[in-house]
Amino acid sequence: MRPRAEAGWELNGSKLSDQAKRYPLPLAPSALSALVPCSHNGCPLGVDAPAIAAALLAGDHPRAFLLARGPNPFASACGHGCHAPCETACHRRAFGAPVAIAALEAYATGFSTPSTLPSPEPCTSAHDARSVSGLVGQTPDTAFRAPRSGKRVAIIGGGAAGMGCAHDLVLLGHQSTIFDEASEPGGLLTNAIPAFRFPVASARAECAAILSTHAQVASNASVTGIETLRAMLATEFDAIFIAVGASVPAEGMFQDQPPHPRVVDAMSVLAKHTPLSGRVVVIGDGDLALDAARVALRRPRSEEARNVAIAHAVLPEPLESSSARPAALAAALQDGVVLHGGWHARRYLTDEQGALTGVEIAHATEGVSKVLACDSLVTAARRIPGRQFGPELRHDENGFIAVDPQSLQTSLRGVWAGGACAFGHRTIAHAVADGKRAAWQIHAALTKSVVSTVVSSAWVELGEEEWDGERAARAIAARRVDNAASTAPPADPFSSSALRDVQEIVREASRCFDCTVLPVISDDCTKCGKCINGCPEHALSFTNDEVRVVVVDSSQCTRCGACVEMCPPGAIAMARAIWEERLVAGAATPPERRVPPVRRSPSYTPPDIGGLPAVRI
Repeated sequence: MRPRAEAGWELNGSKLSDQAKRYPLPLAPSALSALVPCSHNGCPLGVDAPAIAAALLAGDHPRAFLLARGPNPFASACGHGCHAPCETACHRRAFGAPVAIAALEAYATGFSTPSTLPSPEPCTSAHDARSVSGLVGQTPDTAFRAPRSGKRVAIIGGGAAGMGCAHDLVLLGHQSTIFDEASEPGGLLTNAIPAFRFPVASARAECAAILSTHAQVASNASVTGIETLRAMLATEFDAIFIAVGASVPAEGMFQDQPPHPRVVDAMSVLAKHTPLSGRVVVIGDGDLALDAARVALRRPRSEEARNVAIAHAVLPEPLESSSARPAALAAALQDGVVLHGGWHARRYLTDEQGALTGVEIAHATEGVSKVLACDSLVTAARRIPGRQFGPELRHDENGFIAVDPQSLQTSLRGVWAGGACAFGHRTIAHAVADGKRAAWQIHAALTKSVVSTVVSSAWVELGEEEWDGERAARAIAARRVDNAASTAPPADPFSSSALRDVQEIVREASRCFDCTVLPVISDDCTKCGKCINGCPEHALSFTNDEVRVVVVDSSQCTRCGACVEMCPPGAIAMARAIWEERLVAGAATPPERRVPPVRRSPSYTPPDIGGLPAVRI
């Protein structure tokens, strides 16, 4: 690294004005989203993907485990089954392919069965167990053992959202009872996602870890009717969280035709309630349609059903713009599913005896139609929640339970809702995050307080020994691990024999650019433009302001450090953004706006991050 000019260089002071215009200190959520999009724009739980990659690259498996588990009680399930919005947001995507963050998370969580232990790292997500337990002055380990508050919360639905809510309610000192219609908790994770693409054992273990605390479950328990909710609030419970999912078809696909016994719903197929035989056609889109088609081909021969000869999946969008992931489409093709992209169903066909013979489908743009012969027809329509609580619980125009997007409060006093029943099917991480956010807001209501988030942050300069200038070249050259959806999941995701090859994981971790690091420019910059002309990725540029300054486009920067080497006055340095994001509680009627201090758990001593003020979100 070129020796930088000492005069005027204050990394955490006012002299860092040029770069501070783009990433101001304290780092606001918008700045974090731009700087580290995988964690703060993609992942709703704020999982620190660069830190996990760094830990695995260093061979520090215990640290990687703690980083993955801290904000996410379903870290293993997410690693194996989440659609990984973090990868969609990954800066590495622009340079060939994103980092396989889900694979890294699955590997990190495979070293031990689920547990909630404090990490020695900075608390980089409000969802971290240290942040949640710190809201009541506890640490994660003491929060699970602390006396209960005496408040009880009913959770209706035991899927990822409901279990996520129960997890954080325990950290906040409250008791909860989960009412679930199924025989075991976990929702779609344990009762619908096919075992050939998801290790059900991971979700079962993570549900069991939550239920080993102060959360209870009532299985095979259906809760319906507005009067039932009112009775629960009037007698046993202080609040209710509804997380019933979205399993009801939003509309019938053949509304002008009568029901037919061989026209069945996809959810019934996945739940093994409906046998299929012969030629199968699935009408719909997304994972539900593809899963049903793959299940039809993979389900073994039984007394109830003959072997399925062929399975078609008719998707309303062209394959290149389908809501299904490319890996899922590829896996379906590998299983033998015949895909028809850009078609929709018109009507089903029967013979004179009323037996199903086929379905007529029409192309969305070409104005042509054709008939697919079939013996079983499966519909995978858009899903919405049932209306088992009556009209007093308001729904939006799309059929989902209407909630305040921030508080998740419903139209009923004392009742919150989240997950698929409020926002539709998204990812496992989104469902867990909804449940956790609901727990915070329920806690705020029960304690008559306001829960908000504070962020404290600083830039820390890296020395020559702390940053490898050749890392960017190696990251771009490394090949992404094969994470095909057709690969069978491990039967026991917590067994050492189920872990990927360590060299494969190290190679994948090395592909991460570590976006927490960025070149920062001091006021010593002479505006010579050598860094701009020499940047191999054209990530630096002058602003169009009256006073030109050099700024860095973090989405194009590979963190190679070439600009540091070529800066004549030494005005550029590689610096790492360090931040803490934590929940804090305030009075229900907040005083005049002011910058609050960061509250931390008594036993946790964070690193020195410059004594900067926090910013309330």
